[in-house]
Amino acid sequence: MATITSAHLHDLLASTDRDAALVIVKGRAAVVSSAPTRTGEPDDAMVITTRDAVIAELDTGANEEQIEQLAQRLDVALDSLGG
Repeated sequence: MATITSAHLHDLLASTDRDAALVIVKGRAAVVSSAPTRTGEPDDAMVITTRDAVIAELDTGANEEQIEQLAQRLDVALDSLGG
């Protein structure tokens, strides 16, 4: 089962916080409203991507297929790190 899904990217893109990030904490993906060190998240939270990075990668006209492909690429990258 994928750790990072298109739903995570949709949540990240829907955030009104420009500093929002997709992180992994204890093997689970979560969207946090700003950098983990500023929100009280555990120090072992690993930042996968940020809202701004996803926006830059996809452009404003991204469709569901592009979002799903990005989620798959991020998930594969995470798996290769042993996540």
